[in-house]
Amino acid sequence: MTILRLLIIVLVCTSCTLDSFLFNPQELDRYDLRTTVIPDTARTEVQLMSDGETLYGFYVRQPDSLRVKPHPVIIYHHGNRDNLTFYWDRIELLYKAGFDVFVYDYRGFGRSTGQSTEGGLRSDARAALTYVRSRADVDTTMIVHYGFSLGGFPAVYSATELHTPHALITEAIFASGETLVQSGTLLNIPGSYVLEGTFDNLSPMRDRTCPVLLLHGTDDTFIDVERNGQRLFDVARAPKTFLRIQGAGHDNVPSAMGEQEYIDRITTFIRGN
Repeated sequence: MTILRLLIIVLVCTSCTLDSFLFNPQELDRYDLRTTVIPDTARTEVQLMSDGETLYGFYVRQPDSLRVKPHPVIIYHHGNRDNLTFYWDRIELLYKAGFDVFVYDYRGFGRSTGQSTEGGLRSDARAALTYVRSRADVDTTMIVHYGFSLGGFPAVYSATELHTPHALITEAIFASGETLVQSGTLLNIPGSYVLEGTFDNLSPMRDRTCPVLLLHGTDDTFIDVERNGQRLFDVARAPKTFLRIQGAGHDNVPSAMGEQEYIDRITTFIRGN
């Protein structure tokens, strides 16, 4: 969404909310995923329940995951658009890094039923964690949550309210619904004017105890680094690491870093904690 569009909505529609713009799902009848990096044999389509809604996702497993110990597993909470197929290149990078990954679609995205809300994101995150913990091949002490953009909300929630994971990684996430609105409109207005939920990441970030790595592009014009990434880092307790990715926008942090540098940073952080 452009800044101009957000500004027009705020100025002329005081009775509506931006929730419908915060969630931009694309429904699917089936998932069509590339096999060039992750073969069919390395992934399993998963169906799980979340408060009566059916969610779909994929568990991606390394061929040596049962032999390599410890073996971290990443739960990937994706962004606000399309469905998990749009983020498959990111799952491929984490697979190349040597990790098992579970990626899922929130309600209303892809094949998942229902309609996303703030509360729905929390419920869907609980369902995703419950599934991963239920797998006999998962070391539940080595679960890592990774949240990109909107996915930062269920990731931070999972890492503070649901359990203490091995680690938390965030990429280009907002500090709160209010800072998200202010980033997009350049107006100092309360998020409650245009959002039904608070989508607060600041309070739980203060409370989390697991190691956290925050990635944020310096040229992110959608969720700007100063109001969001820097503010989250400032309130977070140690252990914490903040990487400002020079020249990166909202969607291209991995490519701006370079594939190998991105993989090395993620791997060093996860395996070093």
